[in-house]
Parts: sequence; C-alpha cells; structure tokens
Amino acid sequence: MDAESNHKVAYILPLSYGLALLKQLLPVPTHIFKKDNHYFEKFDSEEQDDWNVLKTDYAFRCELLETIRKRKVCIISNEKPILYGGVECNEELTLIIGPINIADIDVTYCKLYALKHNATNLVPFGCKVQKLASMLLLIYSTITGKHLYLTDFLKENMLDIDIIENTNRRIASIFSEYSLEMKTHNPSMFEESIKNSIKSGDLEGLKKALNSIYANMRGTLSHNSLRSAKNLAIVDITIATRAAIDAGLPVEELYTVSDAFIMEVEDCRYESDALALSHACALRCTQMVNKFLHDESSDKHNISLIVNRACQYIEHHINEKFNTEQMCERLKVSSSYLSKLFKNEKKMSIGAYVRRRKIDFAKLLLRTTDKSIAEISIILAFNSQSHLGKVFLEETGTTPSKYRNNVATHDLIL
Repeated sequence: MDAESNHKVAYILPLSYGLALLKQLLPVPTHIFKKDNHYFEKFDSEEQDDWNVLKTDYAFRCELLETIRKRKVCIISNEKPILYGGVECNEELTLIIGPINIADIDVTYCKLYALKHNATNLVPFGCKVQKLASMLLLIYSTITGKHLYLTDFLKENMLDIDIIENTNRRIASIFSEYSLEMKTHNPSMFEESIKNSIKSGDLEGLKKALNSIYANMRGTLSHNSLRSAKNLAIVDITIATRAAIDAGLPVEELYTVSDAFIMEVEDCRYESDALALSHACALRCTQMVNKFLHDESSDKHNISLIVNRACQYIEHHINEKFNTEQMCERLKVSSSYLSKLFKNEKKMSIGAYVRRRKIDFAKLLLRTTDKSIAEISIILAFNSQSHLGKVFLEETGTTPSKYRNNVATHDLIL
C-alpha cells in the first residue's frame, strides 16, 4: 500500500463513531451482526434484553439479515406498523435498526407482538418512516458512495403491490365525472416544479422535484396526523391529474385515475402509504403524458378545440352506444364538417377512434378485474360478446381471452 493510500485509510471514520453521531439525532435501537448472524461483540451488551426480539427470536433475526444482505439497503415492513431497516455495511457486518413503530399502537398490540417473538416488555421506538429511510440512505451512501432518491426508496419499500393492484381495479370500475377543488399548503415552487415535470412528461425531473427540500415543508390539514396525510395526498393527486389534463390528456381518463387513487388513499392505515400513493399517482401521470407526447408528437399541436371536445365527449360516453349525430348536436357542429376535420387531425375516422378507445378500456378491464368477457361487452355497449371479440382481434391481433392470459402485469397504462 503506498503512502497516499495509507493517508486515506487513516481518515476513514469507524462505524461506531458514525452511529454514535446519528443516534444523537435519532436515538433508534441499532444492532450490528457478523456474517455468522451473531452480534458483533463491540455492539453487544451481553444482557438478556427481554424486549429485544432480535435476541429472543433467532430465526426472525436470520430472516431479516438474509433480506438485508440480498437487498443491500431496505426497510422491512411485513409486520406494519412495526418496521425494521437494514444496511449491509460490508461483507463482514450488517446493520439492523428497529423495531420502529410508525403508528399509534396500544399496549395489547405490543404484548401480542412480543409474544410472537418470545419477548416481553416491548415498547417499539416511535419514528416517521421518512426519518428511518433518511438514516438508512445516509449510512448506505457513506459506505458505498451510491446515492438513492428518498422517494424511490420509500416507494420500493413501502408501497405494497396490493395497493397498486387495487388502484387499477378501481380505475377500471370508475367512469363517472368527479371534480375536487382543494387549496394546497405546498410552497409554490415545489408545486410548480411537479406540475411542470408532469406536463412535459419528464420522469427524471419529477423525481428531483419530489426529492427537493420543499417536499418536507407541508401544511397540516387536520389535527389527526393520518387524516392530514390523506388530505395532503388528495391535494397532490388532484394537482398531478390536472397537470396531465393541461398537457392534453383526455379529461375523463384522468378523472378516473384521480378517483381510483383517492379512494385507495382513503383506505390507507398509515401515513407512509398515503404519501407513497400520491407519488405513485404523480409518476403514473408523468408516464401517461410522456407516452402521449411521443405517440402524438407529429400532430398534437394541431388538434382543434372542436376535435378535442369531441374526444372528451367520446371518453364521457365510452360505456354507451355511440351516436355521431347526437354528439354533433351536442357540440353544435355539422356531422360532415366534424367527420372531415376529425379524420384530418386524428388520422382516423370518428368510428375508428371510438372503437380504439373502447378496446383500450376493454384491455384495462381484462387486466385488472375478474369480470367475464360477456360482462365487459355489456359495460362497453358492444352488441354481443362475439362483437367485442371481433373488434378486439382487429385492433390488437389477439382475442380477449388470450390477452387476459398473456398480458404482462407491469402494463399499467392504457
């Protein structure tokens, strides 16, 4: 080792020093384990610690360590509202922080949780999940030199796949118009940066906006912390979906997305889930705008007001038998003029556009619900199940049943 390397090594701070400083900021319970899953002696008091489930339940300890070593840095939330965080420090040592409590729990719950892990006198340390995540990422980045976005980390660790699946099911079941007006307490710069990122379909810009210093400067919309988190999430969802509408996406489609996410927020039991859902909605809206801008890049600026209104009318009446004359009467324009203008701007006839949008919604229902093909044909006002099958095959090249069996679970956007 050369002199320069010796000089660098001399200034590497020991793990014990870094943890001691961090615990002054957030006095959470920390545990350091060796690769054989036993405590690193320097961090072990050698007392029984009957509250410490990592001592009373060795199998549970091994399970947590296996997960952390596999993922390098993570929050383990299988037993919410009690969490554990972990960082693989190096090949020899692994850090576990916890148990952490992210919600108000009573004495009975603590006793039952302790009993499950052969412990007693358990009183989990109360802490917001954002603080736990920040501590983990600070340690991880110091050790590895890698930087992770806080919002990405929280989404990956806290947003259960069941929540996303439930949101998609609700999107599929909602076709009614809904408008929500609420005033946000966000700093205007924070809100504007999110809206601008969504309207331009800028995914990287959205991540930076959600991770800005303004993200923590939120108002309080209720004396109850969970209710306040839900209200703030609803505000954020409304802002995100309206930004997507401003970018030119169909109003009804975005109202549906808004409804679904808001309804999922209302079902949340923890503040972290509400926050994660609001971020997921912003991401979804940005992805939709990005797709729209790429798909429509050749003519999106040339869509006239009357054609845009026609598209909105179609979205609003997607589950009805479509009547062009009735639409033209409502829009106060002649059928021949609108048909010519629509084909010139959208590069397809009104009828073809209606069929495509109906099939888009059919695909969504096939992906996210267990409704039969016959039921879907009724919902979308096809003449029969066979009529739906025929149009579906023409539009997609496959049948509804094959699509349902083969569709990728990550296909989240219409």
